[in-house]
Amino acid sequence: MKQENERIIRIPCRYYRVYTDPGVPCVEENFRFIERTLPLPVKQTALVLVDVWSVHYIDSWLQRAAEITREKIVPLLQAARRIGMTVVHAPSPYITERRYPEAAPPAPVTRPPDDWPPPAFRGIYRAGEYAPFGRDPEPILKDVYARYEVEMAIAEPARPEPGDLIITTGEQLHTVLTGHRILHLLYTGFAANWCLIGRDYGIIAMNERGYNIILVRDATTGIEFHDTAASRTATAMTVREIETKYGWSAAAEDVLRGCG
Repeated sequence: MKQENERIIRIPCRYYRVYTDPGVPCVEENFRFIERTLPLPVKQTALVLVDVWSVHYIDSWLQRAAEITREKIVPLLQAARRIGMTVVHAPSPYITERRYPEAAPPAPVTRPPDDWPPPAFRGIYRAGEYAPFGRDPEPILKDVYARYEVEMAIAEPARPEPGDLIITTGEQLHTVLTGHRILHLLYTGFAANWCLIGRDYGIIAMNERGYNIILVRDATTGIEFHDTAASRTATAMTVREIETKYGWSAAAEDVLRGCG
């Protein structure tokens, strides 16, 4: 038991440095990756799986995500369980409330709603007198949400097993990590430029709470645009943004090797 408690996994990681040494011209052409092998205590490290969904309305993206889930996330999940690393599933409140109600946090204390901005002005699909400032309604959304109501779940090969943890909110994740005295978060899941980085349990929020963030950079993919779908530029830029501002990144192969 003592040996297991003290186990260290060593993972080659990198971040992107937007500075130069004294005397070196500070121009973009001189920016570089900094690489370092991090000694992560297993008991202070968690594998966090964000929004690993079984369905999505973007068919091309779902095809990539399903492949990454099978080939990258599942082996990471199995390795983490094998060495006793804490595994945290963060599948979105939508899924937790419907599929894992026992994991949902207590209802927050309600307070009177703010009256500004006006309710009809809020969001991107504005109504009433504010409709000219809103986006056009999307006719497929009604059917998408109806499908999600029935089908949406954690993707089958990555579903929780006994001993895994499930969270719904960033505050709940912080409470779990505090209770387990965890400092290092290995992030996988989707989508890189939407939920993985933007959820309140995602990379930006948990970086702001002070945790050491390590993105498993080939265990995610972003939502691409019509002019980046072939090049995967949106995904690459999100990974670089994380490497620049919010933490480290590592390759799945190196994480697996570190786990033995």
